[in-house]
Amino acid sequence: MNQRQLDIFKTVMEHGSFRMASKLLNISAPAVSSAMKRLEENLGFKLFERGQTLSTPTPEAVRFFQGVERYFSGPELLEAVAAKIRNNKPLSLTISATQALSAFIFPPAIKTFRQSYPDTELMIECFSSSEILTRIQGQQTNLGILQSFPEMPGIIQEPLIKAAHVCALHKSHPLAKKVVITPQDFHGEDVLKIVPSGLGNWDAIEHAFQEHNIETKHTIAIQNSNTGYSLINAGLAIGLIEPFAAPTWLTDRVVIRRFSPAVVFDYVLAYSSLARPQQALCDFREMARRECLKRLDSLL
Repeated sequence: MNQRQLDIFKTVMEHGSFRMASKLLNISAPAVSSAMKRLEENLGFKLFERGQTLSTPTPEAVRFFQGVERYFSGPELLEAVAAKIRNNKPLSLTISATQALSAFIFPPAIKTFRQSYPDTELMIECFSSSEILTRIQGQQTNLGILQSFPEMPGIIQEPLIKAAHVCALHKSHPLAKKVVITPQDFHGEDVLKIVPSGLGNWDAIEHAFQEHNIETKHTIAIQNSNTGYSLINAGLAIGLIEPFAAPTWLTDRVVIRRFSPAVVFDYVLAYSSLARPQQALCDFREMARRECLKRLDSLL
């Protein structure tokens, strides 16, 4: 590869098309295309999927562009980037999750992942479910961890875990003496109302009470489970709430109890259908499943 090829590649990636790159660099569009073909030959992998009217960057191009941006750190770095791509070894993985799932899954999963991939850089992001899906569609993240969602074009969902909401209470609350909490126990209680954030759907919580004609008060509404647990910790309400944020609060004044009948939600691992399989990412998905199940089983 040479400096001219890299300049052209960088311009194409930054401005989105061969045509725009040719205008900015004052060269013909065929010259841009020819330079990119030679760069692909030099690198040993494809950079663009060429259509009749548009050339779309491949996942390898996106990864290589990260190295190009750091090119002035030294040419040796760029050669190392290309070598890792040829050998299908990830330079880095970007993984996005909702806040509670992030704190619950990442510490044990990454600890296990590090044993097999000690040099892979990890970018951990916390977003709402809708933001995660937008980033997956834009190939800005390799993996999303979130509540299941309606089928969307370009996104693959794999099951992560089925998790039942728990009854969370201040340890001084009378219901804390019970092992299992039922809808009838909530009658007249001030219960946190969970307001959907992003694509989350918590209708099943309300249905659990409506089916038994249980009347509850809702003087506080939340979008974030950590906020909910903090309010429960202060004795301001009780909640039928997801279990993932619970470990942070169980050492303080919060207890959790099983709720029957169970209110279960599906959680998934989501990624772009355009992304080529990477062994490291496949391994991380499996580690996340295993560690999530293990940790959830230990809660109750």
